Amino acid sequence: MLTGCSDGATRIAYDIESGVAAFRRSEAKTTSIRHIPEARPDGCADAYTVQFSASSALVIWCKKPDGSGVQSSHTTTYHLRFVDVPQTFKLDKGAGEPTIIDLAKENGRVVVTAVR
Repeated sequence: MLTGCSDGATRIAYDIESGVAAFRRSEAKTTSIRHIPEARPDGCADAYTVQFSASSALVIWCKKPDGSGVQSSHTTTYHLRFVDVPQTFKLDKGAGEPTIIDLAKENGRVVVTAVR
């Protein structure tokens, strides 16, 4: 996995990259990747919303500590090198709450089947 100065969305994509590499080497037909958010650098210290857009960007919105709005946001399409995203998934998460990305092998590709 790549590390260093990356934002919250890119760190999710890096977890997908390393998870897919291990998944492809396995005999499993499905797997889940567990991403635990980091507050620093450029991550979400408090609650956040994550969205995987169909065949498009992965976006994370970091909420203000008082929940009154968005403090920052980050986006990437790096994950699309490793997975297909056939539909949009969007969910709210509490501070430090992991995002679980469910994957399946379909016709030689790795597909996101759920985000929870």
